[in-house]
Amino acid sequence: MSNLPYLIDAEEAIEYYKGKSDLTDAEKAYIVAILSKEGLSNKDIRRSLGIDKVYTVTHLKRVGTSLTDAELNLWHKNPSRITLGHTRAIARLPAQKREELLRGLLTKRTPVHKFESIAKGKEEDRDSDIKRHERIMGEVLGRQIRIRFNPAKLSGSLTLDFFGLDDFEHISRCLGFKADDHL
Repeated sequence: MSNLPYLIDAEEAIEYYKGKSDLTDAEKAYIVAILSKEGLSNKDIRRSLGIDKVYTVTHLKRVGTSLTDAELNLWHKNPSRITLGHTRAIARLPAQKREELLRGLLTKRTPVHKFESIAKGKEEDRDSDIKRHERIMGEVLGRQIRIRFNPAKLSGSLTLDFFGLDDFEHISRCLGFKADDHL
């Protein structure tokens, strides 16, 4: 897929929008941003492009006017990996942080709700809390601990490594489980 087109003005942007049936969301955001910068109101943009829903133009405008050309092109080239939801969630972050997050999507799928948490500053706190728990538990128990947490479901898993059956029995006792009581 090539880069976004170079469009001169609102008229050319509208013509491009109407002349193509398979626009990516990045192209739509780019065109809405051009129209907005040319002074068209949201209502005028909706009418010109034939968009029914007010919030569609609002979201496209926020993203299109916030992202750099490089970020818009990255999104345009990877429409199945980067979605409008992802870009909308991080549109207000500093450019350096946005590009880092968008490039991360190319190697690892990240749900939109995680991007929303990152944008609100919550994800980094939670990640650091989980990492701190892993480290402290590992030090106390003398073994590697892994904690996986799913913020959407508010659940997760805890993995403890053990080395031999005696070590397994020791972990069981530490957790309060006594096999003899259940036999």
